[in-house]
Amino acid sequence: MAAMALLIALYDQLLFRPIVAWADKFRVEQTAGQQRPASWVYDMARRTRLLKRALRPIAWLWQRAMLLRLRKRAIAAASERATATDWGDRLWLALTLAVAAWGGWFAFDYGRQTLSLDDVAEAFGGGLATLVRVAVLIAIASAIWVPVGVWIGLRPQLAQRVQPLAQFLAAFPANVLFPVAVIAIMRTGANPNLWLSPLMVLGTQWYILFNVIAGASAYPTDLREAATVYRLRSWTWWRRAILPGVFPYYVTGALTASGGSWNASIVAELVHWGDQRVEAYGLGAYIARATQAGDFHRVVLGVAVMSLFVTLFNRIVWRPLYAYAERRLRLD
Repeated sequence: MAAMALLIALYDQLLFRPIVAWADKFRVEQTAGQQRPASWVYDMARRTRLLKRALRPIAWLWQRAMLLRLRKRAIAAASERATATDWGDRLWLALTLAVAAWGGWFAFDYGRQTLSLDDVAEAFGGGLATLVRVAVLIAIASAIWVPVGVWIGLRPQLAQRVQPLAQFLAAFPANVLFPVAVIAIMRTGANPNLWLSPLMVLGTQWYILFNVIAGASAYPTDLREAATVYRLRSWTWWRRAILPGVFPYYVTGALTASGGSWNASIVAELVHWGDQRVEAYGLGAYIARATQAGDFHRVVLGVAVMSLFVTLFNRIVWRPLYAYAERRLRLD
């Protein structure tokens, strides 16, 4: 854990902080930024003559590569290529659908040899339980981390201090804490269906925080000043100013956290510590039991049901939210 903490800190200071400080000069705004991100590595690289001389050959090659120009192509040739691309897309779609149909039939034929309708009902029932857990946990994590991420992202100096800690928490393996949860549930007699659920989002909630911080940090300064001029306060400021600005970033973080929570359910709904075992009802526990028993038919069924639930959830929830963010909340 100490080595991990040290590596994460070095990763942040030697790589990401210099990139953030360098990329800040490419922000396009009508007003100057109130606080610019700083990096001691970036400042040292700009002031070190030896480093500039060492990178001069690379810079020369880069400049020559950027000066290359592709030949202009005829319109007819471009049109022919566009037509060929359309046919290529259709062929790729047909191939993808064929592979998906073959995979679905293979899973169905493989499972029907030993599985019954009761097994399918059990898998779908567990999938619904896990779906409810994921939706509730993402909603709770959003209610907690969206305000915190906005508050941190609008303060670059604070973000520089908080980001290493958040990166450490995100990189920290959440399953290390699972035995603690098992011991606590066994000693208190708590309901595993309720208290094992937070373990699913323990390591994935940080995607929401990181993306909201990025969205708040990239929020244009001129829009912030306009909100100050018009004296937007309280809920009006959240609804009219900052939430539309960070919403596309939030959708990305919530989508990633949702997918990670589905994967984490396999190890969070069935937890062991020594001879003690705690299990919650859900699709993750169903897959974990089948894996431990070497029952590959039920493993295939569980994975197929999970893939179906994740795909439908993305189609019904996340894709419309992405379309809404692209259509209504994009800054042009």
